[in-house]
Parts: sequence; structure tokens; C-alpha cells
Amino acid sequence: MDIKKIAENTWQIPKSGKMNVPAIIYASDLLLEKIKQDKTFQQVSNVACLKGIQRASYAMPDAHQGYLV
Repeated sequence: MDIKKIAENTWQIPKSGKMNVPAIIYASDLLLEKIKQDKTFQQVSNVACLKGIQRASYAMPDAHQGYLV
């Protein structure tokens, strides 16, 4: 997945495929490495595909994959 640093602690997954908007992730370099270990990028990209979404899909610093039951 293409991830670009666009500012300090701000990353972007550019609009591609079925995405209607880009995805923006707010995280430090260290936190981003931890986020890469789960499916957070996939989730924020999936949200960017939703009908009616405006501007961008955002992932805050506390983003995580969720819990498996």
C-alpha cells in the first residue's frame, strides 16, 4: 500500500482503486510502525470507498484493527 508522509505526524494513502477520497492517518513514526502490524490501513482505505464520503477518510492516533472475538 502506498503511504506518503505529507506533514509531521500526518500520512496519506492516495485515492486509488474504488476509493472516493484519500485516507489520512495521524501518527508519529513510531506509532505508524505499530499500526502497520494490523489491518488499520485496510480499514481506513475501506472507509474511503463508502458512498457519500467527503474530503477524506481519517484515522486518529488511537486507530487500531479492532478486536477479534
